[in-house]
Amino acid sequence: MVITVKERDEHQMSHEASSAGVRMWDVYQGDVLVGVYHSEEDALKYKALLESGLLDSLKAPPKN
Repeated sequence: MVITVKERDEHQMSHEASSAGVRMWDVYQGDVLVGVYHSEEDALKYKALLESGLLDSLKAPPKN
């Protein structure tokens, strides 16, 4: 699955956050938003963690 990091544009933030100069980065796994960060560095770290597969062991077991 493709994991991408995108800076959130002004149209997706509140007027207050946009006016305050807040910057946010969204992490997507495929088309699903899986994380939002105030730091690009943190967003990239989370992307690397997802790509490493280390979080796969935390998934719930399949239902019978």
